[in-house]
Amino acid sequence: MKAWRHWGGLTGSLVAGVLLGWMEAAWAGVTVRVELANTRTPLTVGVSVPAQLTDSRGEILAELPPMQGFMAQPSPQGVRLQGVVSPVLFVKPQEGGLVAVNGRWYSGEVLLTGHNLLMAINYVDLEDYVASVVDAEMGASFSPEALKAQAVAARSYVLYHRNSRGWFDVFSDTRSQVYRGLSQRSVAALEATRATRGVVMVYGGQFVNAMYSASSGGQTVGVIGIPYLMSLSDVSPYPKHGHGIGMSQWGAQELARQGWTYQQILAYYYRGVRLGRLPE
Repeated sequence: MKAWRHWGGLTGSLVAGVLLGWMEAAWAGVTVRVELANTRTPLTVGVSVPAQLTDSRGEILAELPPMQGFMAQPSPQGVRLQGVVSPVLFVKPQEGGLVAVNGRWYSGEVLLTGHNLLMAINYVDLEDYVASVVDAEMGASFSPEALKAQAVAARSYVLYHRNSRGWFDVFSDTRSQVYRGLSQRSVAALEATRATRGVVMVYGGQFVNAMYSASSGGQTVGVIGIPYLMSLSDVSPYPKHGHGIGMSQWGAQELARQGWTYQQILAYYYRGVRLGRLPE
């Protein structure tokens, strides 16, 4: 595991304001690339509004009418969909539209790529991504302050891992964080995301690799070389579930029940980090 990751211009906007907890450079927003599928079998694709299929140069190759299912198939020449074949196909709905992949709806755009296999990658707004992760990873039944802590951890985690892979940033499952698009985004998760909009954890001018697991069994696991991921006693009432590194989700819930704020919860599990906010 790498202890640090350098983000060039992205983290450059963090350094100036971190001591005050505010990011002062211009922030144009972030798109997260989430791998939804990597398969040798076809995927069913649909859109909620009219959409265009474009190649890597942005050239329009075909149109997709709304509310119909289309089969995207892998081939030696690339992806086959709606009468076209290309190594790279972007499904771009009109503004505000959604894309469905195998029956699950996503905001943003979807990239389909591959030769003899098919990768589906969702290009999604950071805050939309965070709201889905909060609900999938923690759930609407958790206390508001625990959900807020989860939102900040999820946001920090994905920014740390942004641009760490070739085609995508993070997986949509437990290899990274669980993300299910619009199929799992409760009112409670949306409220926690909105209440912490743009709030991130930083350490040494870098985004924090904010790892977490369901419960630690009473003691979190430290990571050598990462000062903010140390072994700590935990109030989680449940046996260890997951790797036990970083924030314990059930521990965060117990602390929230005791009246802790999300800032206090994060400061406990991630020692020495600072909170900042990405400017609009």
